[in-house]
Amino acid sequence: MAMPLSVLIVEDYEDDAELMVLQLREAGFDVYHNRVETAEQMRAALGAHAWDVVLSDFRVPGFGAAPALALLRESGLDIPFITVSGMIGEESAVELMKAGAHDYVMKDHPARLAPAVRREIGEARERRARRQAEEGLRAAEEQFRGLVEQSIAGIYIIQDGKFVYVNRRFAEILGYDAASEVIGRDPLSLVIEKDRAIVREYMRQRLEGEMRSVSYTYTAMRKDGTLIDVGVHGSRASHAGRPAVIGLMQDISEKKRAEEEIQRYVAQLEKAFMSTVGVATTLSEMRDPYTAGHERRVAEIAVAIGKEFGFDDRRLEGLRVAGYLHDVGKMTIPSEILSKPGKLSAIEFQLIQGHAKASYDVLKDVEFPWPVANVALQHHERIDGSGYPQGLKGEEIMLEARIMAVADVVEAMSSHRPYRPGLGIDKALAEIERGRGILYDVQASDACLRLFREKGYTVPA
Repeated sequence: MAMPLSVLIVEDYEDDAELMVLQLREAGFDVYHNRVETAEQMRAALGAHAWDVVLSDFRVPGFGAAPALALLRESGLDIPFITVSGMIGEESAVELMKAGAHDYVMKDHPARLAPAVRREIGEARERRARRQAEEGLRAAEEQFRGLVEQSIAGIYIIQDGKFVYVNRRFAEILGYDAASEVIGRDPLSLVIEKDRAIVREYMRQRLEGEMRSVSYTYTAMRKDGTLIDVGVHGSRASHAGRPAVIGLMQDISEKKRAEEEIQRYVAQLEKAFMSTVGVATTLSEMRDPYTAGHERRVAEIAVAIGKEFGFDDRRLEGLRVAGYLHDVGKMTIPSEILSKPGKLSAIEFQLIQGHAKASYDVLKDVEFPWPVANVALQHHERIDGSGYPQGLKGEEIMLEARIMAVADVVEAMSSHRPYRPGLGIDKALAEIERGRGILYDVQASDACLRLFREKGYTVPA
């Protein structure tokens, strides 16, 4: 099938323009073109159509490649510009390239035209994809920053024995006017003397990997010298590629006044800790903007399937948390592999496959009331043993992981990816139907197909 190609040609000879179009059609392009000779005509054409490439003769009476290139750059459009001429000198060609032209082709070498066009179109698409990825990353960073800055809990990051980040709420709890007053300080300088030893030991154990996370209380000193009881939950993590402690802090002074209040604030702290599930998902999406929302959508599809099984609310909540965290291990994979638009090499694919085990390693020491770590480990296992990382078969795979596998495939196939556009829900369901009882659990497959085909369920936005 011929590849569609829209070409804007700056040329004063119609025969030369038609010859270029013929060369491109012979190379397999389905060409739509427009020929212009003046700046006014080119400006109108740029505003009227989306062009894949501009081909410009070096000299056109009253116009030509240099002013045409300047006009294109002035428009702000990212369209490859190729000079096609029979009389351009090497010095002039170099000057045009410096000014932003992407290539030049001599008219007496017509065989070079189609390869040059094909190459420049491919590079332009890669530039656009990178730009979209960067814009998505910036949006995710802004969303994450807003989430953290507006949190009801104090959030902090400790690295190399210093606070390298605290949010506004953290500073407020300790009586500071701005987070900048706390950043750079030794955390122990804010802890009363009698509690410093235990706080120091907890920090050491997390940084050295003896424990993944811990919740505890201590008495802190506010800026004005008054004391305040705080509860913290901190976990070992990575910041800027190096070990760090990331945690949440709450003012629990009222807990000391009555046992009722103690229980209420502990519950509040536990709830705040569960919000880190959402924070982890946001961090993952920042690394892989192409799949933003994937974990959340997989979680909701898995919960919908779980309802078909008759799971109670507690078990459904476990499915939801596992769905949000099943791909957290992708944070260990280089972002250039996650967002690579082309085919992965064998080594790159092996790195991608490692995310299931990496997710398990991140989650296994967190005391969830559900088998979250094992679901993350097993969600790429398949009924016939062809999955990874353990090659489990049938009921060797826990039920929640079998449900998650179906939800994961449906969401991934129906959504866009760097290497392909979304295939749509119909093809996703056809894959589940094809693999029913072979790759995917029979009951989970049937529940999924019933949801979408009979009950009108749709992939969450």
